[in-house]
Amino acid sequence: MDRPTEDRWHKFEALGAKAVRQNIASKVYGEQNRRLAEAWLEHKATLAAHESGLRNDDSSREQIRIALSAKNAAWIAAIAAIVAAIAAVIAVYPSLYPWTP
Repeated sequence: MDRPTEDRWHKFEALGAKAVRQNIASKVYGEQNRRLAEAWLEHKATLAAHESGLRNDDSSREQIRIALSAKNAAWIAAIAAIVAAIAAVIAVYPSLYPWTP
């Protein structure tokens, strides 16, 4: 990007996207500045979309981590239930079938 374009983009940045859009709609800019303003707005939109994608990636990773944690907790609960069932069978067995020598 050349220096005049960079300077113009800094001015657009100082104005903000809303004001730049209003200036474009009001035909405040000449043809060249209008094109630069539109390019700047497109650049800002691309950056926003990219940042949004990064937030979505972080959110997806967090959702996967939570789901894996829930899956592990479910397995632990299932194993504990099996152990409890085996212990119950062992505890009840002698009362059902007493051992006599």
